Amino acid sequence: MEFDWKRFSTLDRVIAAGAVVAFIALFLPWYGASIGPFSATVSGWSAGFPAWAGGVLLTAAGVLVVLRRSGANFGGGRVGPSVLVTGIAALGLLLVVIRWLSFPTVHSAGFNYNVGARYGIFIALIAGIAEVAAAVMTLRASGEPMPWAQAQQPAAEPPPAEHQPAEPEPEPEAPAVPEE
Repeated sequence: MEFDWKRFSTLDRVIAAGAVVAFIALFLPWYGASIGPFSATVSGWSAGFPAWAGGVLLTAAGVLVVLRRSGANFGGGRVGPSVLVTGIAALGLLLVVIRWLSFPTVHSAGFNYNVGARYGIFIALIAGIAEVAAAVMTLRASGEPMPWAQAQQPAAEPPPAEHQPAEPEPEPEAPAVPEE
């Protein structure tokens, strides 16, 4: 197994970079509260299961791309490597979105307090969106079969002649009238 950055397509690089950014975002503030001059924040690792699991899945998708381009073999599975990367990245992004939407938010201008999402989750969301978009484009370009797609069935043969409806007889043509 040998790492060569030149083997990576532009989309592979986007997936790998998105994975690095998503991993770094796990250490940034994802949720916080500020009351007057005091504030407290929580990183992605401490923001609940959907937060850290989503970040880890986004990171894992990038690691799979790096391993694949470095020569690791993922053969033998029911899904191709592009389907696997796309599925893992999409699930990771979904978990991050669920965590973002489930954060309680409170804002008040009168008393000067704010409780809600912080910049770390938005960085993870942007990285996840870029990663999933690149993974989907890679999947579409790879031509790998989808796990849920069934093999094309041969066209059904027409029913036997005894079950076919009778075709109407053509109407006789009127005799041609000679022109004078």
